[in-house]
Parts: sequence; C-alpha cells; structure tokens
Amino acid sequence: MERKIDLAIIGAGIGGVSAAVYAKRSGLDFIILEPKAVGGQLLFMENIDNYVGLRLGTKGRDLAETLTKTLTDLSINITNEEVVDVNIDNNEVQIKTNNNLYTAKSLILATGANFKKINVKGEEEFSGKGVSYCAVCDGFFFKGKKVAVVGGGNTAVEEALYLSEIADKVVLIHRRDKLRALDYLQKELFEKSNIEVIFDSKINEIKGKDFLEELIIQNSLTGKTQSLQLQGVFVAVGIAPNTQIVKDIIKKDENGFIITDEQMRASSKTLWACGDCRSRPLKQLITAASEGATAAIGVYKYLKGHYISS
Repeated sequence: MERKIDLAIIGAGIGGVSAAVYAKRSGLDFIILEPKAVGGQLLFMENIDNYVGLRLGTKGRDLAETLTKTLTDLSINITNEEVVDVNIDNNEVQIKTNNNLYTAKSLILATGANFKKINVKGEEEFSGKGVSYCAVCDGFFFKGKKVAVVGGGNTAVEEALYLSEIADKVVLIHRRDKLRALDYLQKELFEKSNIEVIFDSKINEIKGKDFLEELIIQNSLTGKTQSLQLQGVFVAVGIAPNTQIVKDIIKKDENGFIITDEQMRASSKTLWACGDCRSRPLKQLITAASEGATAAIGVYKYLKGHYISS
C-alpha cells in the first residue's frame, strides 16, 4: 500500500514525540513510525535529574508513559512499522517500511542512537550472559556479585554508581588516565567504598563457560595484563547514531551523525533531524525535545512556503 502525506517522523523518543505534538498543532497530515515502544533511550534511564519541570529522580519509564499519554490525548497514533529504506525522488521522500510505502513531502529523522560495543573477543558470545549495555535493565541480576563497568564519561560513572547499590563490588575500567565525567559525579564515585577505578587499561578478552567469569585487561602504559574474576561487565563507551537508512543522501559528520542547520534542516531541503541521531554538542533529553519542536515548525514553514534558510 502507498500513502501520500505531508510529513513522516521516524522515531518515537522524546525528540520524535515533540515533533509529532508540534506537527499536530500545525495541522499537518503526518505519521510517526516506531517499531518498538514510545520513549527510546528513556526506557533505559533510571533517574532523570536535569530536565527542567520534572522532579529530581523521575524515572525514565514514567516519563515514557507520560509521552505515550500525550500522544493519546492528542489522538496521535503510532504506526508500528520498521523503516528499511529512505530515498528522495523529485523533492519527495520515499519511505519504505517492512509493510508499506509512504511518500512524504518532508521527513523528520528522530532515530536516536544505539550503544557502542568494545569489539573484543567474547563480547558477542557472552552478550546477555554477563555482558550488558544497560545497568538499569540488567543490574538486578547481579545483586551481591562483582561486576565491571567500561568507560569514563557521565554514563559510565552513573552506571557504576547505580550498580554500587546492587552489586557487592564494582570495578570501573577506563582507557585514559582521568575520567571525563562531570565533577559532581566523580566526587560521588570516589566516595563509594565498593567502587574501584582502574585507569589506563582496556579489556582484551571476555572469558567464561556458560556465563561470563573473567576479564583479561591490559595496561596501556606497561603492556602488562591481569585477570579479573567477576560475573558481569557493563559497557558504557558511547553511542552510535541510527542513520544507516539514509545512507549517503544527506551529509553526516565523521561519526555518522546527521549535520543540520540551527533549524534542524539537513543537507536535503526535505529532510530534518533531531535528537541523538543529529550532530550536536549536547546530547540531553531537553535538547532533543526542543530540536523536535524546532524541526516540526521548520517543516510547517517549508510546506507553507515561508521557510527562510539559515
């Protein structure tokens, strides 16, 4: 089946939902495509402490439920289809899903990003068997055990702090000589008696039988290796954008994030982007929400012939 619309929004994280709200208020004929659940990365967040207007400690899943209710209240339906290909033809966007073909006058990409892997021996083998990418999702299974966290940014430190309340011992492994996390997070980390930080080191191999049992780590300065006996490792080394579906039809930065102007318009005049799939200096919920709104208003102005390029 082929359907023609004003706008397609791909992704129902906070950026995509924000775009949908503004598209609805603008009277656009649009769809929002999301094969999974509303919320995106919110579903993997334990506490939200830096979103203006929300109480400190708001749960990610609670905010995701609020987003779902917002869509319901505005009579915005989610189209649960996975997009497999996007192309531009005569200034129209062809969006192919696993079930249908949509032709849109414009497209907002709110596809987010996925957790990066460390690509070492044993990572794939023990994924779900001791290797995890989300402490909030899987931390419960490691109650009273010894675990490691890989990374040195805000996410890695937050994961280590969260796990310190569940696991018996947490080892934070970082490849550099200092952490990149915010100062207040580092202060809290170093005050925890059951967290150990190992600097200048990387994981060479993940080993075990049926489940993870051992990490082989190497010091990058001395070259020496050591074995850590533990039951879990949580990888928190960043994110990779979900931008494969747009291939080379728009410009991206060296890491694959979509380059836009300040109005969220990409290098093609029919495509916009918002949230974690976009190249931006601050990847936060509040910036994703504002970008979604900006993108939708940009689309509206473009379709009405009032858009002025920045």
